[in-house]
Amino acid sequence: MATDLATRPMTTAEFLELADEEGVTRELIDGVLVEREVTTRNPKHTKATTRISKFLDNWLDEQTEIVGTVNSGEVRCRLGTDPDLIVGVDVVYYEGEEYERQGEEQSFFDGPPVVAVEVLSPSDKHEEIVEKIRRYLSAGVKQVWIADPDFRNVTVYRTAEGGTLFNAGDELAGDSELTRFRVRVEKLFSSGRS
Repeated sequence: MATDLATRPMTTAEFLELADEEGVTRELIDGVLVEREVTTRNPKHTKATTRISKFLDNWLDEQTEIVGTVNSGEVRCRLGTDPDLIVGVDVVYYEGEEYERQGEEQSFFDGPPVVAVEVLSPSDKHEEIVEKIRRYLSAGVKQVWIADPDFRNVTVYRTAEGGTLFNAGDELAGDSELTRFRVRVEKLFSSGRS
């Protein structure tokens, strides 16, 4: 594709035109294409992703007055435009009929989710996680959860200045963004009867 990308940001349309490449994951960070080698997720990571999705989805199923969607597995989200910002998030919760529709009709969600969850894996670098938190919150995500399956805790960020740590024995409440959501943190990492 002959373009002047060296002198201008890449657009969402150009990003979506890129052919999939085996073993490569892509994001568009402020109009700049970022490619990384796909890392194999270990069982702790995949279990935590599944469990967190399950509890959020079960909560959403019980909400008669809320329409939304919970998705997991490097969910492609466009958090901003001009320059475009497209990321993959482990678990997201979007509220509203338009997002339910987008999940059926588009190859990405357009807009910030209410909740973005990143599950730590051994290959994650501290600086990259800090940058993700900042980027997500700046884009309008209301809650960013950083779930650590090794230490079995979740840190919830509503501002970039600091998060609230919930350990295995604590109850995580969704507050105003996830009304009536409550779960004991250890259940997010284990299928035990705790």
